[in-house]
Amino acid sequence: MQFLKLFTLFTKNNFLQLRRKWRSLPLLLLFPILLIGLVSIIFVNYMTSLDEKPLQVGLVDLDATPETEMVLKLLSDSSQLGDFIHMEQVTENEAKRKIDQNELIAYILFPESFTKKLYNGESVVVSVIGHPNRQLESYFIKELVDSAARHISSSQANILTINYFAKQLEMNSETRNEIVLEQFNEFLLYAIGKDNLLDQQMLSNNATTSPKEYFGLAAGYFILIIWVLSIYQLLFRERSNEIQTRMMLYGVTELQQILARVVITYITTAFLGILLFIGLIHLLHLQIPQENYIRMSVLLSIFILTFLFGLTIIETIIKSVRIRLLLQISLTAVLILFSGSLIPDIYLPFYLQDYLPYIFSNQTFHWLEEILLNNRVFVDYTPLVLSVFVGAFTTIGISTLKERVKS
Repeated sequence: MQFLKLFTLFTKNNFLQLRRKWRSLPLLLLFPILLIGLVSIIFVNYMTSLDEKPLQVGLVDLDATPETEMVLKLLSDSSQLGDFIHMEQVTENEAKRKIDQNELIAYILFPESFTKKLYNGESVVVSVIGHPNRQLESYFIKELVDSAARHISSSQANILTINYFAKQLEMNSETRNEIVLEQFNEFLLYAIGKDNLLDQQMLSNNATTSPKEYFGLAAGYFILIIWVLSIYQLLFRERSNEIQTRMMLYGVTELQQILARVVITYITTAFLGILLFIGLIHLLHLQIPQENYIRMSVLLSIFILTFLFGLTIIETIIKSVRIRLLLQISLTAVLILFSGSLIPDIYLPFYLQDYLPYIFSNQTFHWLEEILLNNRVFVDYTPLVLSVFVGAFTTIGISTLKERVKS
């Protein structure tokens, strides 16, 4: 009973303290919004100043057969490459000259006897000669060529089989070559047309398919995290050792003070966070089911509570105020970095991606993305609820242990 009485007293005092700072509180809440706005302006200005010309790629044909001429024509005219890559047929000397003059980022070389080796079952190598100072773009072109090469390798066996049985039927060379050429054309069209070397419609993540919605959601998530840390620190009051000793004599524990700050911070940030995300939903014109508003609110509430317990664990372990603040800021930075909001998961190293599901900020953002952008109607709350219980028990356990050591 004494615990609840003191806990209620500190909660009320924290609420009054927050209300007394009503003048500075709006500035505190607006700070992350202004920060994101400034970063967005810089990012947009940088992106719009980039050169948007398509990548220039040369096509060099040393075989000069009807098959390779058709390949080069299809590559030059392929609509799958869109406006991002432009290919043109050039001679080898001209390609080298344009590479030196920065007019080409790479050229694709079809070697001599390309068609002959293809029909005879020999290894076929298509070389990509890239610009030495533009390795990233050259590697991208190589990936496109490798995609086509895989189809050529798989179709080569079928072409050889048809050629073999055509010889067994004692078919004349002209008719046999026409059949083989027709088969080659079919597989080439399949490789370039049906399978889409560069499919502009199918992209792998919301950061590219819905950039405005994705980064709007990420900005709201970033703002919420900063709000939680800021308001929690705003309610912190450093007390001298004498005052702490006197409070301890009256039965006041550190756990009561911490939980009182957690409650006020949780209520304030949960309310503001839910309003923020509702505003983002309407601002971004997201069409979501009504029940997903409830799922979103539950996710935000669980995340805020887990984050707060993470901050309290640091506070109960570290005595130095400066080191404590540094670690809490570091924890916030780690949660933002590995949440997938600042940097999408697929752009992080592979060895980190296996551990991201164990980070509660990543889980929360993943499910927010699913219910708000992908219109899912299911959320797995189990890992997040477990994180809350782990944080709560750890905070209570460490605080209780410290109180016993002091007494």
